[in-house]
Amino acid sequence: MAHLIIQYSENLDSQVNMTDVCKVMSGVMQKTGFFPLAGIRVRAYPVTHRSIADEHPENTFLDMVLRMGEGRTEQQKSRVGTDLMAAAEAEFSTQLANPHFALSLEIIVISKLLSWKKNSIHNRLRPN
Repeated sequence: MAHLIIQYSENLDSQVNMTDVCKVMSGVMQKTGFFPLAGIRVRAYPVTHRSIADEHPENTFLDMVLRMGEGRTEQQKSRVGTDLMAAAEAEFSTQLANPHFALSLEIIVISKLLSWKKNSIHNRLRPN
């Protein structure tokens, strides 16, 4: 299980294709080899109501939270975080070049004991 949830200020919609960003981030997660393909999810939500720093009308943000199940080493978690952040920095290089953008990523590890799920996609994508 690895779900990347992206919240972003809706004023980014006119600047970036978020569907493309989701595909790029999914590709990064796949390339690490740390997550089963059937468990990777990337979704993005625009935030309409917000207050960012000094409330300058050009302020924008993109906040990513990667939720993953237990079982990865600290080095693996650090690598996927570093890889995701590097990809985000590349995707948002234009925004990072101006003084009105905030980019963040946090990783949350979910306890097996406290997580319930059913996923029929795993059976379809599992190698024979």
